Amino acid sequence: MNRPMNVRLAAALFLAACTAVSADAQPNPRPAPQIVAQQPGLAPVRPYTLPPVDEFRLANGVRVVAVRQSAVPLVTAQLIVDAGAEHEPAARNGMAVLTANLLPEGTAAMSGPELAERMERLGAQYQTGAGQNLAFVSVTALKPVFGEALRLAAGTAMAPAFPERDFERVRQQGITAHVQAQATVEGLANETFSRAVFAPEAPYSRRASGTAASLQAITRDDVLQWHRAMYVPANATLLLVGDLSADEARRLAEEAFGGWRGTAARPARPSNPARPVSATRVILVDRPGSVQSAIRIGQATTGPEDADYLRLAALTQVLGGAFNARINQNLRERHGWTYGAFANYNTLRGAGTLFINSSVRTNATDSAVAESVREYRRLVDEAVPAEELAGATGNLAGSFPASVQTVQGLAARMQSLLVWGLPLDFYATYGPSLAGLTPADIAAVSRGRLTPGALTVVVAGDLASIEAPIRALNLGTVEVWSPAGERIR
Repeated sequence: MNRPMNVRLAAALFLAACTAVSADAQPNPRPAPQIVAQQPGLAPVRPYTLPPVDEFRLANGVRVVAVRQSAVPLVTAQLIVDAGAEHEPAARNGMAVLTANLLPEGTAAMSGPELAERMERLGAQYQTGAGQNLAFVSVTALKPVFGEALRLAAGTAMAPAFPERDFERVRQQGITAHVQAQATVEGLANETFSRAVFAPEAPYSRRASGTAASLQAITRDDVLQWHRAMYVPANATLLLVGDLSADEARRLAEEAFGGWRGTAARPARPSNPARPVSATRVILVDRPGSVQSAIRIGQATTGPEDADYLRLAALTQVLGGAFNARINQNLRERHGWTYGAFANYNTLRGAGTLFINSSVRTNATDSAVAESVREYRRLVDEAVPAEELAGATGNLAGSFPASVQTVQGLAARMQSLLVWGLPLDFYATYGPSLAGLTPADIAAVSRGRLTPGALTVVVAGDLASIEAPIRALNLGTVEVWSPAGERIR
């Protein structure tokens, strides 16, 4: 019975003796090795070599841009039509998106379900859509069946049927989507911010997909007339990316779109002026009982065709382009007010917006607004440290190669250049140009482009809880708007 106890006692005495020897019998003990964690340096940014590009026009006026990427036997096509929401009348807001969403509903020769079944049999990915600056039809398929998939997609762009029953259903889906968006603080904040930043007559002040009221006013005849006027060869660019030679690209384009007919004057480029802002103003939108507030803080700025485009992109990355960027580290990591806070440089043709966006718990709304404005102002008042800037530009440049590895990714990048009117070799110098930016470059664009003393601050949330604390910040004039954009007080 006593043996185990004696063994334990002996073991304890032995360990104590060993500890004493190790501590006292070595007058100059060897120090423990120090492990120093060093972050590896950034690798040099290499210029991007664009694959071979062929460009030509069909006899009917369709512009064709073919980019050969032959790593896999896959091809993607983007038919880009200059039929975006910026061209539609304000009273028919949402017509461009509604029209594009109706294209898959079939042609005179094929119903929507039949089209979907044939695309599925081919293993093709087919999609349509529209935004402020374009409408598009996209199809991706393996090379052996790509020609057939492209012809099917072309038919929906050139001669859609717009069945009455499907028109009503798709329009109702758009109405429902807007109602759902307005039921969230994020949807309210997004729509209000666009209205607040751009002048009322600017197309960019409106939601591209329309509102419940504007969609309700659109008829099937409106859609027919819009398609007839806007979906014409001279208004279209066919982008082909994948395992195609120049001759194959020309043959496929001719087979799919050579018979397209239609003439119309190219639409004039609309103006999108920003509202003049001489001082910071705060706009509140009520969503009673909300447990969080959606915050949008920023301004209108220039578009991607401007010489400062890359500098503004780098500046945005520093402010809030990644998890470890300033605004997220402040609002989430330091204070725990939100699950995430970021900054966006929303690039549109001829204009853009730069803003902080976050959703925070209601009782932290005023504090989050104050810290967001402080971070915005800090970009102008303080130089960005070289190491921080290198990390931000390295992130942008380093993520680019992965974005163009697939035919779909490369097509998305090329589509942006075509819509924005930038040179097709723009990305050849994209990485090195970013890597070459200095703190002085960012300081110059911050002082020249940012207006921290004349910001538009939009907060959607429970007005009864957030209004008084936000007014107490004394950031500027405080306005209360309805969800429809009308100033209440």
